[in-house]
Amino acid sequence: MKRRTILFIFGALTVIFFNSCKQKTIKIVQNDCAQKYFLTSDTTKGSIIINIETEIPSDFMNDTILKTIRKTIVSGLYGKDYDTIPTDSLAKRYVAELIQEYKLNNEPLLEKMNKKGRYSFDNEHNLEGFSLLSDKIIFSYGISRYVFMGGAHGLNTRTFYNFDLKTGNKITENDIFVAGFEKPLIELIKTRIIEQSKEDPELQPIITLEETDFWVDAIKHNGNFYITDESINYVFNPYEIAPYYMGQTEVVLSFERLKNLLKKGNIISYLYEKKKIIEEHK
Repeated sequence: MKRRTILFIFGALTVIFFNSCKQKTIKIVQNDCAQKYFLTSDTTKGSIIINIETEIPSDFMNDTILKTIRKTIVSGLYGKDYDTIPTDSLAKRYVAELIQEYKLNNEPLLEKMNKKGRYSFDNEHNLEGFSLLSDKIIFSYGISRYVFMGGAHGLNTRTFYNFDLKTGNKITENDIFVAGFEKPLIELIKTRIIEQSKEDPELQPIITLEETDFWVDAIKHNGNFYITDESINYVFNPYEIAPYYMGQTEVVLSFERLKNLLKKGNIISYLYEKKKIIEEHK
């Protein structure tokens, strides 16, 4: 997945403003913050490390649509209580609340333990929000979050939204696929998992999913996808269709492979029709 490299300055809050004139495509501002907070003056007792790098929609020709999209994205990043907070305050407030939660959860435990013991309460929270496909029709957005609260390992998840810029509504599978798409789509996803294992030299080739640790019955379309100019890509987070050790599973479904499932005149049709025209004229 291609994404823009973001300049990250530790401990700083950076906001970049774009031209305020109305735009036909979504414009964004950067909302970053980073902090390391120690639980006590004894730095060996643990700390929470927080890194935030998010792009927030800031300008569009239709203010109502912009507010709808911004509310969805900000709620996904920070929580529902944040959608009315000014952009330049989002990251700072979120960091402050994470630190407060860290203190409330860990200070009482620390006090109960032997002060001479070697206890450490290390937490980490990394949050990234990034724009993907962005034109006059569709705006796609991704959220990557890593949370570690002690224990054997942390958890990394990715969540995606695709917006119709005519309405501000999220694009769903029902907007794209024909009626009865569910079973064929599930089978295609399973087929692509096997195919991708053979296409990637770093992966162990899969013969049948039943001989792997995938939870085969759990493999279904999950609504967590992002749109590119060539495909629809589904993302399954740890524990969703497989054990943690197998990590995330991303399944790339090209428009060509999906052609029998795509609804006529759907919102993404311009993407593969344009690609078809270009190929025909080569």
